[in-house]
Amino acid sequence: MIGLVVIFLLMFILKSSTLLPFTNPDQSTSIALGFILVFAYQVGSNLKRLSLPQITGFIIAGILCGPYLLKFISESDVQDLELLDGLALSLIALTAGGEMNIERLKRRLKTLSSIVFFQTFIVLLGFILLGLLGRSFFPFLEGRTLIQVFAFSLLLGTLSTPTSPATTIAVITETKASGKYTDLVLGSAVVKDFFVIVIFAFSLSISKSVTVPSHAFDLGFLLDILEEVGGSALIGLFIGGGIILYLKYIKRDVTIFILGVAFFSYQISHNYGYHPLLICLVAGFLAENFSAQGKLLISAIEKSSVPVYVVFFAISGASLNLGALRQTWLLALICVVWRGALKFLGTFLGAKVTGEEVGIQKWAWAGFISQAGVALGMVIVVDATFPEWGDEFMALVLAVIAINQIIGPVFLQKLLVKAKEAGKKL
Repeated sequence: MIGLVVIFLLMFILKSSTLLPFTNPDQSTSIALGFILVFAYQVGSNLKRLSLPQITGFIIAGILCGPYLLKFISESDVQDLELLDGLALSLIALTAGGEMNIERLKRRLKTLSSIVFFQTFIVLLGFILLGLLGRSFFPFLEGRTLIQVFAFSLLLGTLSTPTSPATTIAVITETKASGKYTDLVLGSAVVKDFFVIVIFAFSLSISKSVTVPSHAFDLGFLLDILEEVGGSALIGLFIGGGIILYLKYIKRDVTIFILGVAFFSYQISHNYGYHPLLICLVAGFLAENFSAQGKLLISAIEKSSVPVYVVFFAISGASLNLGALRQTWLLALICVVWRGALKFLGTFLGAKVTGEEVGIQKWAWAGFISQAGVALGMVIVVDATFPEWGDEFMALVLAVIAINQIIGPVFLQKLLVKAKEAGKKL
């Protein structure tokens, strides 16, 4: 705790000093990176002593030091550190793919599919009903037609469906969890992200066709999405094959090699419009299930992942829009509680139908609260597509994401501890 205070005071002095003005953007970003790496790690370590996930500490540290509060990290710093975000996402996806063992998933495939289906259906239906029957809760829906309210509700439900795979795998890695709950939560989060992208394409096209008279139903957006997904999968297969060959025949400086692969995956996806998560997910999955190199891959990632995760989640916290949260906090809180209730109902029904044990029926929902990544990307598209109410929609969704991203890791960690799966992976 003393070290935490010293680091904080040092940064405060640096930011306040007239002798060390932060006029050089490169200087500002470098100092911000060094500070957030140490400060966020200290906050996470202190929360861990309180039996809370380190990731929550990283996010809270980013929020405190970000452009909306103490301003130790500026908006330009957040943008400049985007490359580290890409590296972290690539490592997280490689880990997720490496953890998805076909033999384990086969035993849970029926339950996993059922949970994904019921969660998606229940959340979509629940938010459509909330919008149509509770439109008075949404001030910006006043005066809107019933069709416009339906479009808003459909898109809000779509963006409320996904769970953040990045946060999920980071908590699982931190807690060294292994078991049926872990497999179900991770598998569902990853699979659901793919289906949500497709559902969003339909939802956006439907919403445009019913709210813009001159706009016909258009599947072109969906075809673009499928092209990106297919291309990402092919690149993932190519990279996965390269990983297998390197780990099998060379085996030198594996950690450096994996970091290079992560950078390459992010750059090619960033430059050509592919999905870095899907590329690395496929690559990790290939290495785990079609070679004997899966454990070596995970071991190499774990050696390099901690500092990258610290910066990634701290910057995620710094980029959370607290202005949107201040404007719509009560409405956002209602949506968070409603989403949690729908997640519980969808998970309960999905597990009940397949005859899963009572523990999974009652408690597995706690693993599906975190929200970021895909939802953030989709809300930007909605804002640009519907200028008449997109700003209010975006403010609400960003506030909901901010709350869920803070509480989600806590819920997941408590679930893994309750299920006695935390610490089972050596």
